[in-house]
Amino acid sequence: MSQELKDLLRSVLKEELQPVHERLDRVERTQQELQRGQKALEVSVAQIQQDVAQLQAGQQALQQDVAKLQIGQQKLENEMADMKQSLGNVERTQEKILEELRISKNNQAHILNDLTSMKQSVDLTVTYLQRRTDVIFDKMIEHERQILNLKSHLPN
Repeated sequence: MSQELKDLLRSVLKEELQPVHERLDRVERTQQELQRGQKALEVSVAQIQQDVAQLQAGQQALQQDVAKLQIGQQKLENEMADMKQSLGNVERTQEKILEELRISKNNQAHILNDLTSMKQSVDLTVTYLQRRTDVIFDKMIEHERQILNLKSHLPN
């Protein structure tokens, strides 16, 4: 009987301990999952730390770039101020040139009027001289006729 009692006790213990074993199995699986999760978190934390270091390096590079950009911007602002001053000088020079062009145009108009008057005067003079030349030629022809007429009356 003692064997039967042992078997019975084993069977009862096995039955009673079965939920405990199952629960222990679940606890072990959960613990293993938690350990895997912890390792994954540790890897993630390491990656995050590496990313933070890269971000800090990138931030430092960006700060250097910003400093360079600020220096470049200051240079551009100085050059722009110089260009504005040069543009002002160009505008003043342009205004002077335009004024000189206006004066030249006015002078050109006066010269054109003078030339027109001179041309008219020359045209009148030429017309007068042509008439006078025609009259002189007519008189010369008349004189030549008279000379020929006189020569014809003279004895040879």
